[in-house]
Amino acid sequence: MAITLSPDHKTKLKPYIQSFLRYLKTEGFKKDQEDRLRRIRYFQEELPGRLESLSEADVAEFVGRLWASQMWGNKQYLAQKVIEDNGLDSLREELRHLLDRTVPREARYERAIGRIRGLGPASVTEILASSDPGNCGIWNDQAREAIKKLELGSFVPPEKYRLSGTEYATLSDLLGLIAKELEVKDVPDVDLLVVNLFLYNVSAGERVSPPPEAFDHDEIRDLIESIGAMLGFDAQTEVQIAHGAKVDVVWRARIGNLGTVTYVFEVHKSGSIDSLMLNLQKAKSSATVQKVIAVSDENQLQRIGQETEGLPEEFRRSLAFWPVADVESVGENLRVASKSINRLGLVPGI
Repeated sequence: MAITLSPDHKTKLKPYIQSFLRYLKTEGFKKDQEDRLRRIRYFQEELPGRLESLSEADVAEFVGRLWASQMWGNKQYLAQKVIEDNGLDSLREELRHLLDRTVPREARYERAIGRIRGLGPASVTEILASSDPGNCGIWNDQAREAIKKLELGSFVPPEKYRLSGTEYATLSDLLGLIAKELEVKDVPDVDLLVVNLFLYNVSAGERVSPPPEAFDHDEIRDLIESIGAMLGFDAQTEVQIAHGAKVDVVWRARIGNLGTVTYVFEVHKSGSIDSLMLNLQKAKSSATVQKVIAVSDENQLQRIGQETEGLPEEFRRSLAFWPVADVESVGENLRVASKSINRLGLVPGI
């Protein structure tokens, strides 16, 4: 079903469009436009031409080009992880499908999200938008924040980390409507990558804070994995750590004479606290697990803490609590630190 912007929506857009028009006159916009054209050329022409003989170096290059990977100081590590998690043959086939513009965008999106490990919604939609900028939008933190500020949440839910294929198609249609509003104001050469720049400008400044409990389970899970990897751990999601215990995130490290040590994280948003405790106790039974960490909002963590009374003392000593707000703060601080270090050129990268 076709969607339209109401007069109220268009009124909400106006001051942000005026701000964007001022940005168009800056040197920053000129550089962003040059980057946009390079990005389109790479994902439309260069990368598809390399798929038949896709190498580790090619993976490192396309991963390193993604805005979604900019939080990583060492993008080579991230690229290697993507290769190890998928294998070059599988990655080649999935990229071929993702870049095939004859396939509906929602089908390409859903397949990539389901099959390519290590590339989340921000990375997958960025590849789609860069290879098909007239048809596909980007779904990342900045887009979600802009959707909140523009009060467009009735079209697509900004609190969702991972959209469905139908929701992704609606998002792209919505961004197409914004593109038309920009064209009316004589913004040149508008596609959905230009709209992404517009949303980035909208998202700048004071953020719209969600309620503490309004977090997305998969988003926090993936963020914990990224934090662990950036700290030097071997980090994985959805791991069978012990018999009957599949956990959200595992960090592993080899520490001197201790051998391999493992830290287990379970993100709890809703459901049975008893089931959470049982799963963590099963995880702790693994010989290498040193610590199990429950992750949730403050209110839920308080309830979880109360439910641990009466459990074995050894388990209670091994249990820690990590508020979602702290996870998000750590992730943001690591992004800022990585950007600063990248500017120094001290860390090997792409």
